[in-house]
Order: sequence, then structure tokens, then C-alpha cells
Amino acid sequence: MTGMNHWAYIIGPCYTRASLARALGWAENEVSEAASSLRVLELLTDDDVLLYPAFQVRDGRLVEGLPQVLQVLNTGTRGRWTWAQWLNTRLDDEDGGELPSAIEQLAAGELEDVLLEARDDAWAWSS
Repeated sequence: MTGMNHWAYIIGPCYTRASLARALGWAENEVSEAASSLRVLELLTDDDVLLYPAFQVRDGRLVEGLPQVLQVLNTGTRGRWTWAQWLNTRLDDEDGGELPSAIEQLAAGELEDVLLEARDDAWAWSS
């Protein structure tokens, strides 16, 4: 896989600003403000389109703990596509199975575990 197809596979479906606003019951300017303050993950494509990964929304709400994790990831790299990959990629465990992705762990209420991993990886990215 190359280019956007690769990213589409990793990131999955995305919202536009308008469709995310509808999904959350917000105004579009609230989405923009949330993205600016790292409460929502916003991705900018090569052709200047803003996208919002759908994985950050569950049951009409943002996944609890996401802002804290985005703040930590921001200390390691400003690369939001890297953050998206980090959040939505499942890693293999020692037994050949898959571990839940960071966003799945967050949705399950495992904020402290995800923050610990985020701090470790952000530190590695920045060194």
C-alpha cells in the first residue's frame, strides 16, 4: 500500500468538520476550537482537507481521556498522522495475538495505561 490508501487503512473512516459537528451535537467552530486545543484529533491532508478520524468518537461522544493523551503525544512529535497511527494500530502480543489499540484501551477506561505508553513513546520520538 502506498500514499493515502496506506493511511486510509491505518486511520479508517473520517469525519469532515461538518459531519463531526453533527455527530457530537456541536457547532463547527466548537470542532475547530477543540482541534486547536488538542481535545479532538484533526488531520490535514496533502490537498489541504481537514479530516477527523472516526475512531475518536463512540456513542456520539469523544473517547474519554483523548485530550490528555494528545497533549502527551504532542510533547514527542507534532506529527498528527503519527498520533493517529499510534492511537489506532493494534500491536502483536508475545503469543501471536493482537493487543487492543490505544484508542480501544481508552474507550475501555484504561487511561493510566495509555498515558504511560504515550509518555514512553513521546519521549522516544523526541530523543
